Amino acid sequence: MTLREYILSLSQFYRVNIRAAVNASELGLNGMHVRCLFVIANTPECTANHIVQNMGRDKAQIARLVKEMLDKGWVNKQASEQDKRSQILTLSKSGQQLQQKISLLERELENTILAGLSSQDVADFQRIAGHMLENLTHK
Repeated sequence: MTLREYILSLSQFYRVNIRAAVNASELGLNGMHVRCLFVIANTPECTANHIVQNMGRDKAQIARLVKEMLDKGWVNKQASEQDKRSQILTLSKSGQQLQQKISLLERELENTILAGLSSQDVADFQRIAGHMLENLTHK
């Protein structure tokens, strides 16, 4: 297999398995929702601008995504104490439960992916993949 085929296969396998595990189609959940839930859960005082910067998407895409997540009840928003024009996003109770379920499933999938690999193999992969990502983001 070529490098391209490995990257695409790993990515596709990961997405399909996570989506199936969380019944994503039944929930109306897609990869952007998963990434956005993660960013909100792991960013104190998270705003839409934080999500734009973290996910590398444009403001309009993120605005639509956040609106969907608000409508589904996964996210709450409130005015920032420091800047009333800015909205702070937090996970609702159902959003927290969904994020916890996704995190558990991701850990299980990661264990499956890494089965039979040494800690050095994993460290080497992370180093190499990190370098590749850096090459792509700093062109």
